[in-house]
Amino acid sequence: MIHSDIFYLFLIISFGYILGNFKIKGFSLDISAMLIVALVAGHYGMVVSEEFKFFGLAIFIYAVGLQSGPGFFETIKTEGLKLNILAILLLLMIFGTITAISLYLGLKPTIIDGIFTGSLSSVPSLAAALEIKNDPSMSVLFGMVYPFGIVATVLFVRFVPIIFRVDIQKEIKDYEQTQKSKYPEVLVKNFKITNENFKKEGIKKSKLEKMTDTIIHRIESKEKYQQDLDDKVLHYGDIIRVSGTKENLEHAGIMVGKEVQNDYSFHDDMKVYRLLVTSKKIIGKKISNIKELKSYRAVITKVRRSGIDISPYPDMTLMLGDKLYVVAPKKYANEITSLIGNNLQKYPAADFLPISLGIVFGILLGSIPFSFPVIGTIKLSFVGGILITALILGRLGRVGPIVWQMSPNSTTLMKTLGQLIFMAAIGTNAGKYLLQSIKENGFIPIYIGLFGLIFSLLVITIFCRFVLKMNFLKILGLLSGSMTSTPSLTMANNLTKSDYPSISYAAVYPLALVLAIVMAQLALKVL
Repeated sequence: MIHSDIFYLFLIISFGYILGNFKIKGFSLDISAMLIVALVAGHYGMVVSEEFKFFGLAIFIYAVGLQSGPGFFETIKTEGLKLNILAILLLLMIFGTITAISLYLGLKPTIIDGIFTGSLSSVPSLAAALEIKNDPSMSVLFGMVYPFGIVATVLFVRFVPIIFRVDIQKEIKDYEQTQKSKYPEVLVKNFKITNENFKKEGIKKSKLEKMTDTIIHRIESKEKYQQDLDDKVLHYGDIIRVSGTKENLEHAGIMVGKEVQNDYSFHDDMKVYRLLVTSKKIIGKKISNIKELKSYRAVITKVRRSGIDISPYPDMTLMLGDKLYVVAPKKYANEITSLIGNNLQKYPAADFLPISLGIVFGILLGSIPFSFPVIGTIKLSFVGGILITALILGRLGRVGPIVWQMSPNSTTLMKTLGQLIFMAAIGTNAGKYLLQSIKENGFIPIYIGLFGLIFSLLVITIFCRFVLKMNFLKILGLLSGSMTSTPSLTMANNLTKSDYPSISYAAVYPLALVLAIVMAQLALKVL
């Protein structure tokens, strides 16, 4: 067993962790140390099977996609076009720089393609190019540039914040503040209905809520109501507690009458509960579909998600970890708590059916060929299929009885385990051919690939930072996604101690993957 893949794998992970945690004046190699150890191990014959690479990649990308799903679709709506244009510019710059230098030096198109695909570490692009022209020189050049491309992109992501003197903690705070600013603060106010129109005729609670886009969760009235009646009629002189944005509350005030002090005591049996969504009964369900809320006369007045307060609406899908502010009768306290969960420890640590099904669906999607005029047939590939599937499932939350979301601890474990296995496998497989490729082809292709890569990354980083004034977390995710570089994303997430770079990574990855494949094929047809 000493000469088995399993032994090599955990030996590399152990030494990689030790080296990565070794600090000199506060600096450490972090996850890049794993790659360096793996390259050295591969050179000396300690090779981990490529099957491990795909296993690690599958669970890492699936976990990233699930976690990024909700934020991905919001990013696509707001910044998707800008981010994807930047990704296109980066890829065109890498391709253009490498092609221009290679043509000047008189290199053949197949060698140019090998350098280009190797610098991006893009196996799908190489495979697509080989379908056009099955020249062994492409694979040789790819294998030669590939390890340097991986190390260069990982180290670039590691050092670029230092080069630009970026305060990562400040960038995280700015990012979170920007996310919060997209959602107006949810406020609570009390109003006394003094509008003379209410003397003539009352109005149903649901109708006023719809007209003002607010939520009425407590009512003080001289009128007698049925306790279990949900849609009460509001009358002149009633006092109501309303939640909503500042603008909507102002609108409500104009419609109903004067504001009452916030410390007003309602004479009812209602209580405010702050509960964490951890129950599989409601995860992934829309608020309007949770019928038990009406049975318990419960009203969700605010949802806190990822540190942001959101005003709830009927079609809002509840996610694992959402914090709900619920107003409900005291007598239903146990029932409401049981319905929502409020105990993350009781959430299943890992439900393997959704995980295995999601990855299977992703691999199947990545295997479907899509035909385009001129370009030909393109597949999303192993990574692309799993990522897109995970993004969609993460956004849906659940399908019927199957809940796709995982607990934070399970997600972290999958991502960490996946990235360690992946880095060990790609490093050892690249390391075994490294010196041989250098002896056969010299260093020129490596110099071309590295120059095209680093020069383009620097130009786009400078443009994004100083012209577009982009947050550095978005820039790191953009660069990693544009190059379809999972190791770079791993470094970005570890460096920032957050998953924020994953959002912009996921936003540009699908288009970048397809574009890299198209460019690799077009190069052989045009050059």
